[in-house]
Amino acid sequence: MKVAIYALARNEAANVERWESSCREADVRVVTDTGSTDNTVELLEAAGVTVARGCPIPWRWDDAHNLSLMHAPADADVVIRLDLDEALDPGWREALERDWKPETTKLRYWYWWSDVVRFRCDRIHTRNGYRWTGATHEGLVRWDGDEVQTQSDGVVIRHHRQPGKTHSTDLTLLRQAVRENPTDARMQWYFARELDYANDAACVEEFAKYLAMPGGAPNERAYARRVMGRRDEHGRARHMLGSMLESPLEPEAYVHVAELAWAKGDPVGTLYWARQALNCSDENRSHASDQACYSYAVPDLACSAAMQMGRYGEALLHAKDALSRNPNDERLKKNVRILETMESEDGPKAE
Repeated sequence: MKVAIYALARNEAANVERWESSCREADVRVVTDTGSTDNTVELLEAAGVTVARGCPIPWRWDDAHNLSLMHAPADADVVIRLDLDEALDPGWREALERDWKPETTKLRYWYWWSDVVRFRCDRIHTRNGYRWTGATHEGLVRWDGDEVQTQSDGVVIRHHRQPGKTHSTDLTLLRQAVRENPTDARMQWYFARELDYANDAACVEEFAKYLAMPGGAPNERAYARRVMGRRDEHGRARHMLGSMLESPLEPEAYVHVAELAWAKGDPVGTLYWARQALNCSDENRSHASDQACYSYAVPDLACSAAMQMGRYGEALLHAKDALSRNPNDERLKKNVRILETMESEDGPKAE
């Protein structure tokens, strides 16, 4: 198996060493530089990486990544798009060769976007038969033959994006992507999400358009309904119920309803909905997840509700769960100690 890494770069000198050391087991590594003014190119070439040059004008991400892919050797069997702010975990080559099947055209692997956000990604594919499409949030599209996906738990790519880094062109490019393909539900969702990020109330109308489209991933449809609920105080519960129905294995909508119940002084409702959230698996995390809904805050809320109901045994279980998710929190430690020694309703109260 001949494996090639391809990537774009522009002023990525700070990332070169980590990126290069993570992918040395590849047979070929080609980086397309799009106009670096620092020493990115010199560092890459000194490490034995092939550097090509080019810059699509006007800039759009699909054209740029397709140009980068073109610089990968035609005789490569498998190619991996590995951005310069990403790195492969050790052991990736062995796992790739083990999990890639003769019929595979695309491999799905674990992508750690941050220390707490991970989801399946699909940027490992056959050299031929694919192209990137979409001005931004570009997708990998099979245009020649049937797509066959396989999955690997051993191939892991981690993202090391600079804190606070943003792409100022995202909203402009998303508007263009939606204009180009107004029936593309995926792009409509990203466009509406970007408007929400910009705190533009127009996101509600755009999410409504998205929900009226055929298709769309369940987690993204659930996300759309949650945003609409967050921006519609009177219809919040209705939207959250819709989110649950769209994606019942994700915790976010349950957490929102639990918080609504807590705000209304309803510990029974709070505990019920918090339990539903806690029954959801971490495996369901995705780019559409609210990571706070997987944090210590959810069992902590369940603990508070159980305490108010006098269910101290269950409160202790939730307190321990919260502490396991945030082991350095002194308040959570204190709650566990108190609940472990509590013998009656008149005992000391957890905070």
